[in-house]
Amino acid sequence: MNRAHLMWLALYLLFATPLAAQTPAPKPAEEHKPVPVYGKTPDMVIPYRSFVDPYTRFFQEILPFRGVIDDKQHVVAGEPIRIGFFAPLGDAPDGDLGQEMLDAVTLAIEQANAAGGYQGRPFELVKRADSGLWGASSNEMVAFKYEDDVVAVIGSIDGGNTHIALRVALKVQLAMVNTATTDPTLTETNIPWLLRCMADARQQGYALAHHIFVECGIEKVAMLRVNNRFGRMGIGEFRDAARRLKHPLRVEMRWEPRRHDFDLQLDRIAQTEPEAIVLWGDARDCAAVVREIRRRNMPVRIFGCDRLVSSTFLELAGGAAEGVVAVATHDPTRADPKLTEFVEAYKARFQREPETFAAHAYDGANILLTAIAKVGPSRFAIRDALYDFTNFDGVTGPIEFDTTLNDIGPVYIATVRNGAFVYRPAEFTKAALNSDAPAPYRSLAQSAPTARTPVRQSDTVRETYRVGCYLPLDAGGEAALRGIRMALAEDAAHHPDAMPIELLVRDSRAGKATEGWGENTGALTDLVLSDEVLAVIGSTERRGTHLAEMLAAKFHFPVLSLCPSDATITQIPLPWVFQVASDSIGIDPGFARRFSEKYSIGPDRHAAWGYDAGAVVATNIRRGARDRVSLRNALASGSEETPFCRFDALGNRKTERTATSSTSPIESGLAGP
Repeated sequence: MNRAHLMWLALYLLFATPLAAQTPAPKPAEEHKPVPVYGKTPDMVIPYRSFVDPYTRFFQEILPFRGVIDDKQHVVAGEPIRIGFFAPLGDAPDGDLGQEMLDAVTLAIEQANAAGGYQGRPFELVKRADSGLWGASSNEMVAFKYEDDVVAVIGSIDGGNTHIALRVALKVQLAMVNTATTDPTLTETNIPWLLRCMADARQQGYALAHHIFVECGIEKVAMLRVNNRFGRMGIGEFRDAARRLKHPLRVEMRWEPRRHDFDLQLDRIAQTEPEAIVLWGDARDCAAVVREIRRRNMPVRIFGCDRLVSSTFLELAGGAAEGVVAVATHDPTRADPKLTEFVEAYKARFQREPETFAAHAYDGANILLTAIAKVGPSRFAIRDALYDFTNFDGVTGPIEFDTTLNDIGPVYIATVRNGAFVYRPAEFTKAALNSDAPAPYRSLAQSAPTARTPVRQSDTVRETYRVGCYLPLDAGGEAALRGIRMALAEDAAHHPDAMPIELLVRDSRAGKATEGWGENTGALTDLVLSDEVLAVIGSTERRGTHLAEMLAAKFHFPVLSLCPSDATITQIPLPWVFQVASDSIGIDPGFARRFSEKYSIGPDRHAAWGYDAGAVVATNIRRGARDRVSLRNALASGSEETPFCRFDALGNRKTERTATSSTSPIESGLAGP
């Protein structure tokens, strides 16, 4: 080793050890903190939520502006403060919506000027039309800055043109207030010069998905949308939510704007046999679609985006609009003095009722005017003032902003009833879609079928409460049937003036002992669909019970199983199955005595299980559970008031004996009045 090598080795030994000693110790792991959910995304539609935590999350903090401030109070004393307005007008696509916006912004500025403007300076509205031509919006934004000398811009409607305008706004440093674009990606560009005060397609999609799949219990949905950016970007979040809620769209079809020939699309949709169609397009096109769907008598429910909530849709769709459900970005019928004052002022100024786009434009204009009143006509100060907003109380209701300055305030479900829209708040952020990671088996309490199951409306007025019995009429089945009939006879004796409970019996073997399982599945289907029984008792063997389970998964009715030999019956994520039979349950002497007196033979375990199934159904019907959903909920409640037959969270029986008194539970008052 030569002298040079020794010198480098000495230097390494001199400095390496101190540097190593100064290396900081690893930081302790940070405590787990709740992570804000972007865009009020419901837990169950967050991708991969049950499998992996993301490496990073976006949109957790408001993005600051880090550029160079080159601004001045450029408005000369006495000169007006100019505000730009950018939207389609006249015959341009969405020109009618643009005119609504213009009128509302004009009203807001006139009111501000009547109140003194900004320190005596009036506001002036500078209008530039969004022609709809790709790229033209960039020229208009440049003109707003260098020709018109505006301090901020309100607009526009088209998502593509607004995206372009926003990128120019970044370069010319001009704040934008958007009141009409529903493209969810608009505020996700990380360009800190934009505020939006209208619920986007993300909020609309989540609200529709919750209403359709959870509240209505619909599973088969087709999509029909306009073939442009509004339709393409609009349905994205709804489509993803449908897939993550395990109900992917059956088909997605498109129509060309303002071309009202939908034969090809509706023929293809009809082949998929959907329960519902979701429309995404403007009011005129959607009205034409709805008329055609009604003309064809398609057995579907119709849902749609916010563009349907308009007088134009109601007028053009006529009677075909009845029953249509759409998501709405505000409720114009609510009692609110601020809203009432705006409506009266708008009607007085323009001789017509304001609609959705007018209301949001009025709020956007007032948000901007509030910011200017706070900081003056400085473009950078206005941007900062806009980004100080966390909420705003407008004529559309409470507006809440997320970290991208996007409106995530309330949205509404609007239903056409008697020719007008009826509104209620959408509930997609509530517990029905927000839950912890799924357990190995979903319990009855976790399933919430009340929220997602529609109540079947029968066309026939029934004179009895119908209960079905589906089992093989062999020795065990006959014994179980005697027990069920005994329970219902005791109920009838105890309630002589009440509507009777009728038992409809179907032999799962079709009455032929030589036929195998599944030969009489049509009888079970008829019990559920034609006879509309409230519940099905059976079967005594596992295959018939599983068959009833599969039908319950589709049509939602309680199944009370009398088969004790298959533990998997309650180990599936199906909150409609209750296991009455159990080998550990003894026969009560009082029940045995009554049974022997009635039938002149002693009861076996099938008879005891059948009696308990009949008695617990009768008990809950008499207490008010007179439809399938409420009967299921009563059975799942595990009420201590029915100790002879209660169930745990998976539907397994908890009690250890049948009929726990010498008299029947019905005679002892357990069945209620």
